[in-house]
Amino acid sequence: MALQTLGASPAAPVSLSDAKAWLRIGHAGEDSLVETLITSATARVEAETGRALIIRQLRETLDGWLVRRLSGCGSAFAVGLSPLVSVEEIRTFDRQHEAIIWDAEEYRVDVNADPGRIIARAPFAFPRPGRLAAGIEIDFTAGYGETADAVPPALIEAILRLVAEGYAGAERAERAMRGPARLPEDVDALLRPFRQVRL
Repeated sequence: MALQTLGASPAAPVSLSDAKAWLRIGHAGEDSLVETLITSATARVEAETGRALIIRQLRETLDGWLVRRLSGCGSAFAVGLSPLVSVEEIRTFDRQHEAIIWDAEEYRVDVNADPGRIIARAPFAFPRPGRLAAGIEIDFTAGYGETADAVPPALIEAILRLVAEGYAGAERAERAMRGPARLPEDVDALLRPFRQVRL
């Protein structure tokens, strides 16, 4: 499974000025470090929760329809990142690597579920790819909104706390690249209600 952002990356849900205020930094000498920490913390929060914070277009590439993300009856498939806004196109690839667009009349999109789902309309089923690797592509849009105001405050706070954790570390450069190996308990508590419960 691979997730790729299409087009320009969205703005960070936490601004440099907000992060510096949280850290009580009054100078510009460490702006680059703080920006790197914001990027790292945002990626960590999104990975931990399975959620896109700022709305963006994505492409998920799969070898096949993952069983763990299919409903019990096999008619619904959970999309890789929430909250789901829309599904633009679903493609499978045959053995000659030719793309076949799945007819949108044969499925519907449930954006109200968490995670959002693609549901095959009866009597149709999820199309099987002929290509063994990267045989499915799903283009979709996910995110809470276009600005940080739409993101739940608990997730913003989690990012700020991770930024502070990285900034306080003795090995700042290393932490800026990988973030804390284990989530601090206060951050884990903030993220817990937002973690995905799969079908």
